[in-house]
Amino acid sequence: MELEAEDTLENVERVQNAVATKQGYLDYSVQDWACWDDTCRFVEDQNQEYIDVDLQNETLAGIDVNLMLFVNESGGLVYAKSIDIETEEEVPVPAGLLELIEDGTLLTEEEDDEISGFVLLDEGPMFIACHPILSTKYEGPVRGTLIFGRYFDSGLLESFKELTCSSLLMYRVDEEMPLDFVNEYSSVTEVPGRIVVEPLNEERVAGYFELNDIAGGPALIIRADFPRDLYSHGKKTLDYMYFFLLLTGLLTGVGVKLALDRLFVSRLTEIDDFVTKVRAEKDLSKRLELKDNDELFRLSREINGMLNEIDLAEQELQTQEREKKVILDSLNELVVFVDPALNIIWANKAALEHMKMELEEAVGLSQRAAPGVSSQAFEHLHLEEAFVRGEKKAGELSAGDGTVWSIQAVPVTDDAGKIIGILETWRDITESKKAERLFQEKQIAEAANRTKSEFLANMSHELRTPLNSIIGFSDLLCEQVFGGLNEKQLKSVGNISKSGKHLLNLINDILDLSKVEAGKMELKYSEFGLASKLDSVKSLLAPLASRKNIEIKIDVDSELTSIRADEARFVQVLYNLLDNAIKFSNEKGLVRVEAKRKVEMVEIAVTDTGIGIEEKDQKKLFKPFSQVDSFASKKFQGTGLGLSLVKQIVQLHGGYVWFRSEAGEGSTFAFTLPIKGKKCTVSNDEVQEGEEKD
Repeated sequence: MELEAEDTLENVERVQNAVATKQGYLDYSVQDWACWDDTCRFVEDQNQEYIDVDLQNETLAGIDVNLMLFVNESGGLVYAKSIDIETEEEVPVPAGLLELIEDGTLLTEEEDDEISGFVLLDEGPMFIACHPILSTKYEGPVRGTLIFGRYFDSGLLESFKELTCSSLLMYRVDEEMPLDFVNEYSSVTEVPGRIVVEPLNEERVAGYFELNDIAGGPALIIRADFPRDLYSHGKKTLDYMYFFLLLTGLLTGVGVKLALDRLFVSRLTEIDDFVTKVRAEKDLSKRLELKDNDELFRLSREINGMLNEIDLAEQELQTQEREKKVILDSLNELVVFVDPALNIIWANKAALEHMKMELEEAVGLSQRAAPGVSSQAFEHLHLEEAFVRGEKKAGELSAGDGTVWSIQAVPVTDDAGKIIGILETWRDITESKKAERLFQEKQIAEAANRTKSEFLANMSHELRTPLNSIIGFSDLLCEQVFGGLNEKQLKSVGNISKSGKHLLNLINDILDLSKVEAGKMELKYSEFGLASKLDSVKSLLAPLASRKNIEIKIDVDSELTSIRADEARFVQVLYNLLDNAIKFSNEKGLVRVEAKRKVEMVEIAVTDTGIGIEEKDQKKLFKPFSQVDSFASKKFQGTGLGLSLVKQIVQLHGGYVWFRSEAGEGSTFAFTLPIKGKKCTVSNDEVQEGEEKD
């Protein structure tokens, strides 16, 4: 193994030398072009003669480079040419390479600066060589940077194969790699320049090594594999030695037998008969009894001990088989094992129940003729291809009864790598597919809701401008600025102003709600006195309360002086709740506003003695454009947005809303806010509809 590893390392080093030679050629070429007076003049004046004479497609193909990039000393791209070496036709310059120039990764600043290595582009990995542009005498100042690039493509890889007489595979580290590359990746990159040698199979051995990018990080993993000649020769030598030892043993045995035949033949015959009988009857409980304390007696004792161990091992094996069967039978998935002839060898309990047969009936049955989803899976997965290619097959199958199955077939091999069967598993994913469809429908509904919110917000802005004009001009008419109006005209103009203001409030509520739903409402926190703010809201609604002879009482906990919240939104919440309480209260009723401290929160409750809410209507609360019933919507003016806005604003503060109500007994609506509110506060509470807060 050591000789094989050393030989593989030498072969891999030849591959590395070939890659390094290619990189060295690119470095030499870019240096030769960069240190040239004509190149210096070109980056300064971009003369056409240089392009016509030196930058033809055939020139790039002749020096075996895909692209040339000329960058001036300010980092600006002066000229770029990229070709396909095979066809000698121009192709676009990779965008990823231009980005590396813009961020300065590929630019040189000093006379001794050189950049060499790989870059991983969307078009493929590329050799890169960058050199400062100097005079023919290799003198500064630096006029810019000349960049040469050569794709590490399949053609170049094939040339390395022919040059090194090896089989090469290359994968980028930023893309999916085969399993053996993934397994060796950490070992290769653990120590820079390390070569990892691993046998692939009996015939070939592989060496893995990395190629770094221009930043020194891993870019490519290359595997070079070679015939295991040393291994094969060593194995043949061992086989000859084993044969010689076996032959020597046989000859020695014959000699010993002839010499001692008379002394041991009868007892050996007895041992032979015993072993034959045990093998024929498969009865491991029998024991060999020999007399005399000699070698044959000790042999019989060893045979008896071996029988004990075999018996115990067989019992353990049977136990393991039973455990495996129990585990496989306990699975909800359907598991079936078929042989290369596509006949069923074994099936677990779930599969047998699905096929409605016993294991004895299923064994030997062709899967083509198996009932249920089994035969459909056979056709869907094309199992013959799995045997031919040795590849795992997987997919989803919709059965005739509407169920959806996730199915897969995994080839099972013996120690020699020969496929001896296929293990199939089928899992019913009908419910998960339904859940997936529901989730997609939910996303569509949420997107539609966001679109609705944006539409409402846009329409609200479009409507407010002309509506403000209507309200403003109607107010001017009411004030008789442009001349006197009679009583009937004043009443009509007053109705226009009143209706316009009502509609403007509705539009403002819609705009606020759409802002919240779109996540665009921002709270402007400030500290303000709680009692004075409650009194100011009371004053705003005093005319409405006086028309119904309703008394408003305010009770504030003495410990509460000020709170930190969005003052305007706090007034909006309290105004909505107090307005509803007055609106739905009876004549000469009482509305009570109470503010209490609860740890770090303030709880404000608005209680009325009005009509209350029936239990069947309570679920409509806090939903946009929803009122408890059609009668209420006709008797009491309202948009149905107030409580929805209350809930959204309170939750945005980090608080929650609750209520309790009984028909004919009045209602209590309450909300809590953090006393020292912050913008980062997040509420995990939901509105507890129809229940009293503890």
